[in-house]
Amino acid sequence: MAQHVTPIAEGLVRVERDADVLLGVDTGIPANSPTLRKLAGQKRQPGHIVHGELVEHWIPKGFIEYDGKVHVTGPFASGRLVSTVLSTGGPERLAALRRIADAFSAVIARGEPVDPIHTRSMLLLDDGGTLVLPPDITKAIREHQSYSQRIEGMERYNHPDWAPEQNIGFFLAVASYQIMTGDFPYDADDEEELHARVRMGTVIPASARDVTIRPDVSDLLQRALTSKEAPLDPSGWAERLHTWHKNGFTDRLTEEQRAERQSAAAQTVQRVEKTFQRKELVRRNGRKALIIAAIVIVVGSIPGTIIYNALQPRSTAGLPADEVVRVFYTSINTLDHMVMEDAVIDGAGRPLIREVMNLFVLDRQRMSVEMQSGFVDAQQWRDAGMPALDANRVPYGVAFLQLTALAAPDGEQWFQADFERWLPDYDAVEAGGNVIAGYQNREIVRLRQDRDDWVIYEFEQIIHERLNVRELRQAATQQ
Repeated sequence: MAQHVTPIAEGLVRVERDADVLLGVDTGIPANSPTLRKLAGQKRQPGHIVHGELVEHWIPKGFIEYDGKVHVTGPFASGRLVSTVLSTGGPERLAALRRIADAFSAVIARGEPVDPIHTRSMLLLDDGGTLVLPPDITKAIREHQSYSQRIEGMERYNHPDWAPEQNIGFFLAVASYQIMTGDFPYDADDEEELHARVRMGTVIPASARDVTIRPDVSDLLQRALTSKEAPLDPSGWAERLHTWHKNGFTDRLTEEQRAERQSAAAQTVQRVEKTFQRKELVRRNGRKALIIAAIVIVVGSIPGTIIYNALQPRSTAGLPADEVVRVFYTSINTLDHMVMEDAVIDGAGRPLIREVMNLFVLDRQRMSVEMQSGFVDAQQWRDAGMPALDANRVPYGVAFLQLTALAAPDGEQWFQADFERWLPDYDAVEAGGNVIAGYQNREIVRLRQDRDDWVIYEFEQIIHERLNVRELRQAATQQ
């Protein structure tokens, strides 16, 4: 049987075999590999070719060896690997991501299964379609790649603990982040380290890497990269990517605005890096950290700031007073009691910090077994319309925080903080009621300087009123 093979793009060949014309895709599988013999001897799983809402099966025809590499063959289609497209540079990559989002939306709508994403097992076709290779081929490609190749093509784009459908938004967010900033949100030299960083969810916001990126764009990417509660489905991502490609994703800034954003970005990067270092310390020394945390809880009468601040400088050093207040409250949502400690002095907020510390320890223990947090960021939950959550998961933290500057004595700054506070209602659980407790709070927050840093020395609660969860949910549904 006469056969002629011609390379047509990176990792792709055109195979002419008598009257047939086939596409060949490089798998990276060695010619003498048991994997190849296994794939050749089993029933072939289909891939998908998507054009608009039309989803068709792409059935492999077999395997060939070309230039020392094994290629899987199937019906011919001309295009480029997604890995090639994403490596080329330029804003056109956003249009490519939109096509991928549209393709996954069509596959899901048809009820077809979605598999982990690999940029070397997806093609963007010249006729506007998208080709996704069969899952067994994708698995074989991954298994025969080096660590660096797996990280480059797959591990960066898939959350290690999320289901494939949930990973679609994660992939699109990672790729968008890299296109907009030039950097990946998570990166490491090996898979274990990369997975650990993804699980920690500590990401420098895109707008802190490039201050021209619009805050709303950065916020969406941040939520998609750190929260299992996807902010958009694939069709929503397709619309957003189309808008970014057509209208841009950046702001035009004056020199003054640029300087202000750069200053804020530097502080954000510093804060995120310190938070990452602390989480990394806990991860690498988990057992020791849990013991220390337990000791601090038992001897709660000892001010935590004495123990903690003696170890290293405040993460809030150099922040303006209002940002110190904002960081204190938003750290509740991430159970970052260490940052909360940095923001206070003289025992201010001690009961709340102790509560967060307790929940942090309990949640770490749960995650070591179930690989999932028991808490959902309260702000993200409210933004999503207060959706019903999985059993044993509740919103925690603050939402809709608003700060108002108040008159204060010389050398001090005072703020009125209005916010919603969400936490588990364990008493109600035992009585068979709603597990969520929400409160509308107003507090006066007073700050002074210590070692040239603004620190909170007093909280005065003004309002603490129970919220009606049912009414809020109805209002969110009607919007």
